[in-house]
Amino acid sequence: MESQLSKKLQVLASISADYSHIEDSCLMVHFDSDLSRHMGEMVMPRSSVEGMICILVSKGAMEVEINSERYSVIDPSILIAHQGALVHLTSPDWSEVDAYMLHLSSEFLQDINISFSAISGETLLSRPSPVLALRDRELSVLMRYFKLIHAVMSDNFNNQLNRHMVSNIMAAFFYQNVAILYKRLDNNYPERPGLQRNNYVHEFMKLVHLHYTKERSVSFYASRLFISPKYLSLLVKEATGRSAARWIDYFVINEAKNLLRFSGKNIQQVAYALNFSNQSSFGKYFKHLTGMSPTEFQKN
Repeated sequence: MESQLSKKLQVLASISADYSHIEDSCLMVHFDSDLSRHMGEMVMPRSSVEGMICILVSKGAMEVEINSERYSVIDPSILIAHQGALVHLTSPDWSEVDAYMLHLSSEFLQDINISFSAISGETLLSRPSPVLALRDRELSVLMRYFKLIHAVMSDNFNNQLNRHMVSNIMAAFFYQNVAILYKRLDNNYPERPGLQRNNYVHEFMKLVHLHYTKERSVSFYASRLFISPKYLSLLVKEATGRSAARWIDYFVINEAKNLLRFSGKNIQQVAYALNFSNQSSFGKYFKHLTGMSPTEFQKN
């Protein structure tokens, strides 16, 4: 079922001469001068995101409202909005805007192979805003990804091959964004004098990133930080809105999904890779958190 946003993007694509798509799974629209002439006349009501939307702004500025929060997207920058977000786009001067907008469906996102073992939880904490200001070199690198995706989707010879190519390019694009955030962290936290309240949270996330495939108890991480599990859970909840136990589950479940879908391992092998005592205990854990069994997940 198409989302409101997907329909709006198709309207934009019908106006722009510079767009590409893979059926209903992926759609990219270039906000160039041709499209910008029409934007001032168009009414763009709030639309819900089905899947994910990425907007890479290389010139000009947009005002974006996401779930009643307003953000300025000023060149060069990238905005990423996820499933369920209500999005409204405006601009003080559309004629000055040059940007690429990419929409990926929920179904397509499930086919992107992302390993959460490569991502520090600290990186997830470092991006409270959906908008990331870019440096010129970062814009140049991300623009290459967008233009490559655009070129692949513009070739209608074989949509199945195009889906595989775009899926792998998007995985690399995701890691590239993580690399940019890592560099921001290096600049923002050059020194860490002692474990104060916020540092406890950052250190917890680093430890989870290192040990989640083996350790799932809050007490393990609390003991490494020399504080009580109750106090650790309180600090993490206050800082992130998500409990320490939920963060651990978040990493374990995402890695489990990744292994079930892409590793070629059977369910028992995945259970052992994530340090469950047996397949049954893994199955109960997985179903409790996802609402489906590992077997059902693999079939879907």
